[in-house]
Amino acid sequence: MLKLLIVDDEANVREALTHIVEHFTYGYKLVGTCSNLESAVEAIHHHKPDVVLLDIEIGKDNAFTIFNHFPRPTFKVIFITAYQHYAIQAFRISAIDYLLKPVDPDLLSEALGRAKEMIDQEHLSFKIDCLLQNVSSTSKKTKKVVLKTADKIHVVNLEEIMYCEAHRGYTTFYLTDKTRIVVSSTLGEYEDMFNAFDFIRIHQSYLLNIGYIKRYEKIDGGAVILKDNTSLPVATRKKDHLLEMLKNL
Repeated sequence: MLKLLIVDDEANVREALTHIVEHFTYGYKLVGTCSNLESAVEAIHHHKPDVVLLDIEIGKDNAFTIFNHFPRPTFKVIFITAYQHYAIQAFRISAIDYLLKPVDPDLLSEALGRAKEMIDQEHLSFKIDCLLQNVSSTSKKTKKVVLKTADKIHVVNLEEIMYCEAHRGYTTFYLTDKTRIVVSSTLGEYEDMFNAFDFIRIHQSYLLNIGYIKRYEKIDGGAVILKDNTSLPVATRKKDHLLEMLKNL
């Protein structure tokens, strides 16, 4: 779901755009509306939107100055304006589209669709680059996984992952630096992906990097103690496979 931010100094325009986004588009979430550039800069830093619907003349300010704060923007821009003479300048900074007020809902929906396609393609290219690096690498230390959360894309070395935990269709990654990354994918997907890299499913809820095991304890049905003293349960049917792997370390 793409996050959208609306920036326009006219309250009626903000309301109209909000109505269009909420009722005539699918797959988008409005994270905020701003009436001036100062608040827009703060909102972009805070919400990290995927697309900004940006009015060009905002009070006495020109919206193009916002790129002084974001010389390499990570967000796409759809300009909303009452004036046609800004079109050439808008497209020089690679705007997705340039829509005249009052905004046609169908044209806005099409522009958002193009933005989504571009962002999806960029994400795919990013994953392919990591995949090619993994395929060409023989060292576990250089193996990477791309983890996409609601607002970020993380590139993580496999050796930095201590264990993964499943919860209601989500997977939480616990890293060596205490970072936690939650993604909306099942643990089973990562079990298949990490199978060749010393990860083992020790429980319905846990996928473990065996390199971080400090000891195995037989109490309470079985548990592993990690190097940071985290204790994780071991399912009875997983115990023999785990012990066999530990013998081969």
